[in-house]
Amino acid sequence: MGWHERNPARWEAEQRIGRQTLDDFRSGVAGGGVAYLEGVFHVQSRHGHRYESVTLRVEYPPSFPDRGTTPTVILVSHRDRWQKGGDSHINSDWSLCLYVPGESGIDFGRGDSLNDLFAVAHTFLFKEHLYQQALVKEEFTGVKAVWPGEARAHGTAGIAEAVREKGGVGRNEPCPCGSGKKFKVCCQRRLGR
Repeated sequence: MGWHERNPARWEAEQRIGRQTLDDFRSGVAGGGVAYLEGVFHVQSRHGHRYESVTLRVEYPPSFPDRGTTPTVILVSHRDRWQKGGDSHINSDWSLCLYVPGESGIDFGRGDSLNDLFAVAHTFLFKEHLYQQALVKEEFTGVKAVWPGEARAHGTAGIAEAVREKGGVGRNEPCPCGSGKKFKVCCQRRLGR
């Protein structure tokens, strides 16, 4: 039984937020019990200027919202015009590398956390829009495209940066990867600490 069946009120709340935020909204459950929301997300200024409209898919792991489980945001559109990999912060499977989970500040235990996730995605996608434009210019000018703003490395390297920046993480503190486990039984060994 998936989380959406165990907690239908929460699933309804997620869908309600999705309907309010995404155009052409749809939701469902895919193979393996992965619940999802999908639709067109508009990246726009406070004054209504639209920079991009992208189709996003938010996939929830079957154990959501247990500690350490976070939704994955996947770019469905723009695959024919945006580049993935490297400094684009778009993974090879078109999922977005939005943050180091332990640093996101999003409490996915809260019923309105999807609003926070969409806020982070909005900022990320605005930067992605600028970066992808810089990649196009790079082809013509030779000037290297640079991600606009702060960014962590990907995967374990990003977690290591978060640990260093924090000045270390105690063995019994929550792991910065967002797993919900103690650091000593999660990423500490992978980071060689």
